[in-house]
Amino acid sequence: MKKKILFALIMIVLIASSAFTVYHVFTERQARAKISALESSPSISFFTAADLARYDGTDPILPIYLALDGYVYDVTAGSSFYAVGGDYHYLAGRDSTTDLQIFGGDIIKRKYPIIGKYVN
Repeated sequence: MKKKILFALIMIVLIASSAFTVYHVFTERQARAKISALESSPSISFFTAADLARYDGTDPILPIYLALDGYVYDVTAGSSFYAVGGDYHYLAGRDSTTDLQIFGGDIIKRKYPIIGKYVN
């Protein structure tokens, strides 16, 4: 009985780790495809910290941008999260790489379009 339970637990761990690996590879490929498309674009926009600060969600007319790993993402589609009063407003209009290293970076890369590069 104990061997069956142990075997079942090992199988669950193996299946979960396999699913995580497949998911991670898939999302990385999506992110690389977006970056590749941007790099091959004839007109790449470059943003400094001052440029990016204008797009922090405080002006309802302007889009909302954030930087992650050297690229600028348009997160306007998630304005309920990134505009003033949203849970993630503190990420908008700046380089959020450090804040998104542990959790959330993959979601940004997968969900939102890259619109330029962030330069220090």
